[in-house]
Amino acid sequence: MQTILVADDDRKITDMLRRTLTYEGYTVLTAAGGQEALDQAQEHRPDLVVLDWMMPGVSGVEVARR
Repeated sequence: MQTILVADDDRKITDMLRRTLTYEGYTVLTAAGGQEALDQAQEHRPDLVVLDWMMPGVSGVEVARR
């Protein structure tokens, strides 16, 4: 099963994407901030990352760069 990490500080967005992607058969991880996204990505090695560019702490741009 493929894993997707959804990183966004808007809980409504992450909840909606988690529900939809889970229904479609994906394993979904969520992160509310940039550092949490980096930690999740390092620990779980997702197949795809969906990033919000403007997150608290470490920005989505910086997450993508790393």
